Amino acid sequence: MWSLTITNPRSEPVQIKLVAGKMVLGRMETCDIVIKDGAASRKHAEIYYDPLPELVTIKDLRSSNGTYVNRQRIEGEGFVRLRDGDVIRIGQAVMHLARLPDRPTEQKGLTGTRQFTRELVLEAVDEHPILFQEITEKLNTVVDLDTAIRQVTELIKKAMGVDVCRIILSENFKNLSAGGADDLVVRSIRNSSVESNPMSLVVPVIGAGKPLALLYMERNRSGARPIDQLDMQLAVAISHQTALTLQRIELLDRIRREGQVKQLLLRFVSPVEAEGLLKDYLKTGKFPELSEKKVTVMFVEMADPSGLARKLGAQNFAHFLNVFYQFATQAVFKRGGMVKYLGDGVLAVFIDAIDGPAPEESAVVAGREIIDFARRTEAPSSGRGCVVGVAINSGKALVGYVGTQERAEFNVFGNLIKTTYRMQEYAVPNRIFVGQSTAGAIRNKYPVLPVGSLSMRGSEQPVQVFEVSLARTAPFVQADDDSQKENDKEMSAAFKSVAERLKALGK
Repeated sequence: MWSLTITNPRSEPVQIKLVAGKMVLGRMETCDIVIKDGAASRKHAEIYYDPLPELVTIKDLRSSNGTYVNRQRIEGEGFVRLRDGDVIRIGQAVMHLARLPDRPTEQKGLTGTRQFTRELVLEAVDEHPILFQEITEKLNTVVDLDTAIRQVTELIKKAMGVDVCRIILSENFKNLSAGGADDLVVRSIRNSSVESNPMSLVVPVIGAGKPLALLYMERNRSGARPIDQLDMQLAVAISHQTALTLQRIELLDRIRREGQVKQLLLRFVSPVEAEGLLKDYLKTGKFPELSEKKVTVMFVEMADPSGLARKLGAQNFAHFLNVFYQFATQAVFKRGGMVKYLGDGVLAVFIDAIDGPAPEESAVVAGREIIDFARRTEAPSSGRGCVVGVAINSGKALVGYVGTQERAEFNVFGNLIKTTYRMQEYAVPNRIFVGQSTAGAIRNKYPVLPVGSLSMRGSEQPVQVFEVSLARTAPFVQADDDSQKENDKEMSAAFKSVAERLKALGK
């Protein structure tokens, strides 16, 4: 007894038993074996089966696109003898010829273990090139896991005609236990092997040398044919393409995550430092946790933002506030600081850098640039533009990221923050107040004048406060001019236009 198992990318496999005599293959519905493919002629080929000598032959009926046996096109008009295991192709329809036992009960099916190797994959792809191409086209555009699982399940059920198909991801391997229904699956995990019994098949999905998932297939309907070598090859071909799909999805997810994390970091630090933090995150899977560090902090807040909003109008004030945040952030990032936005100002944190100026000096230069920006928004005699107060202080504080990976926030805690914020309240209009530690660090570069002391709630000792003079003295002018020249080059048209708009509103 002989059979043809017809596989087509667009339909389930069909097994047809050959009958004695002639059987015509073609596209016409009246053919003995109908080939539903546009490349098939109406009467394409003829198979002749003689049961006495157990002889099977095939003849091409002058078809337009030819009949292929084991990848060789049949030449001439004579019959070609077929043997067990031969593969016939008409268009995209592939037919596997097999000799069956005389009694169906003697069909034992494929049983045992086969190591999942590169050679096995090449054999599977080589035996099913058309199906593999169809699988590739379907899965190449899949970019999410749920769609991939659904598409692979549909492909397996259609290509192999199985009743059950499960895709078990590697993250769920731990939920499986040896014995019973999962025994085949557990052996496949343990040995990275293809496991089969007459009605079930398990094929690993291997990518980059590690198991990414397993494909479990089962036929359980009455009269279903057992799993055979052809089924195993089909499953391995699908497994290979599934591995490529899962790896691509994992890569895309990682790129998306990296992009999201980078966008998150860019809210707090400069692009250069964001790259460094991103590398650390990719290694550890988390942001730097809160830890005590010696830092210099700077508070910048607007004075009377409500009054400025009334004067400008809601739309103009919103535009100005956006430009102010952009400018302040640019000034801080340029000096290597980190930023946290407040309701009407910013909190900046500067930490010692291996190559670069002292954090106290960086904070003063950034503060001066922000004050200069505020001054350029001043309107003529009829009113003022933006007025800010800047306070800078140095000491120990808890610095790091709090929250989840998706909603992490940069933050800084400690008495240093409370003290600096209180100092800022007295730093208007457009003045820079610094604490004693900061004043000592910058005294040799910038004029520093004593202001007095502040009494802080909860502190027995008053806090000594100093002011950085903005007068044009020699050492300060040089630092200021260099900074201002660089800043003016980078300042966008939006920054310039908002200053002109504010001055125009004051006239």
